[in-house]
Amino acid sequence: MTAATTANGSHTIEDATLTKTPLAAPVQETELFEELYQMQCFRTGEFFLKSGQMTPIYIDLRRIMSSPRILRMAAQAMCDKIVAKNLKFDYVVGVPYAALPLATLVSDILNVPMLMKRKEAKAYGTKQLIEGVYSPGGTVLLVEDVVTSGESIRETAEAIRKENLLVHDAIAVLDRQQGATANLAKDELNFLSFLTMEGVLDGMIRKNEMTEERKHEIIAHLAKPF
Repeated sequence: MTAATTANGSHTIEDATLTKTPLAAPVQETELFEELYQMQCFRTGEFFLKSGQMTPIYIDLRRIMSSPRILRMAAQAMCDKIVAKNLKFDYVVGVPYAALPLATLVSDILNVPMLMKRKEAKAYGTKQLIEGVYSPGGTVLLVEDVVTSGESIRETAEAIRKENLLVHDAIAVLDRQQGATANLAKDELNFLSFLTMEGVLDGMIRKNEMTEERKHEIIAHLAKPF
């Protein structure tokens, strides 16, 4: 695939033929859960989210950047779902900034160009908000690590759409199941995840880390508005 820049500075892709084929056997949910559990990505206690809400369970997927094998497994898991759902897109964008390592690997596994959205446009040089080579009208797939309400995805999609790019789908490693699917649907965004909070809690029960009763208490707490 080659890229070119037009006289007015806009980006074009001369050869848009992409190979979207996973490079490994499909990742199983229990397999990825086990790896994340061993990396202590799931913590119970009292934690506060970006929204200010207290949560009795915290999901810390930033830890996996220290393990290239598990990071790639998480990216592969998303790619498996992307292919299974036959999502159509031209570019991959990681929600700034925790999802950038995952987005990089998704781009590599599926052989789809990656773009990078800055949290704010540069005040120097080209002053671009979106970095990379792209054509206006192209479609972006958003990649995130953990999603709560979906607000970070919504904000990223809004900024990308202002740059004359389309966004229809977003995918995450894990959905905390606190309203993201319904919230993002209001902005015409289809949201998918590989793991769910309920699945994680079931895994914690299998590990004797909590009881079924405690699981339902946590789910009821997460269902509260915030």
